[in-house]
Amino acid sequence: MFKKINRLAGFWLITGLFIIGSVLTSPKAHAVDGSIQALGGWFDAGDSGDTYGYGVRGSIGSGSWAADLGFMHYGEGDDIEIDEIDFEKDFSGIKLNVFDLGARFTLPAEIYFGGGLSYFDFDYDAGSVDGEWGVYGLVGWSFGGEHIRGFVEGLYRYVEGTVKYEDREFDADVERDIDHDGFGVNVGIMYRF
Repeated sequence: MFKKINRLAGFWLITGLFIIGSVLTSPKAHAVDGSIQALGGWFDAGDSGDTYGYGVRGSIGSGSWAADLGFMHYGEGDDIEIDEIDFEKDFSGIKLNVFDLGARFTLPAEIYFGGGLSYFDFDYDAGSVDGEWGVYGLVGWSFGGEHIRGFVEGLYRYVEGTVKYEDREFDADVERDIDHDGFGVNVGIMYRF
C-alpha cells in the first residue's frame, strides 16, 4: 500500500515540477503568477454519500491561464449497502485521497473555470478498491487583497470503481461496481505571488 502511494506521490511531484519548470523557462517567464491554497470542502461522493475533506493546491501560470496541482483527503462517507449477497449488511464508508492535475482560466472579475484529471486512491476497511483515474471540472471566485485572498468554488468529480469483498462474513467473493461521482463545494484561503 505504501509503495503504491510513494510511486503515485513521486509521479505527481515529477509532473508538477515539469509543469512549473516549463512555465518558468518560457519566453514570458517575467509574467509568471502563482498561488498556494489551503482548502476544505464537502463532496457528494455518489454511492458513498456525503463526505468532508481538506487539501492543498498550487497554481502557476502566465496571464489568464494557470496549471493546478492539488491533493484532497475526504473522510468516510455513508455506509455502502451490499445488495448482491443473501442478507443486507452495511459496511463502513470509503475514504479518499485525490490527486488533481488540471488547468484553469481566470476572467478579469477573478471568476475562474478549470478542469483536469484526478487519481483516486480509495481506502476501504471492509473490502478492497483499486485506485482509479477520473476527471473533474470547477468554477470559482477569489476575493480579497493582492496577496492574501479567499475563494469559493463548486466542482464536479467523476470516477467509477469496483469494490471487492473477499470471503469476509459470507461464503463467496462479491464484487460491486460503485460510482464515486458528484458535486462538491470548496472554500479556502490562498497566498498569491
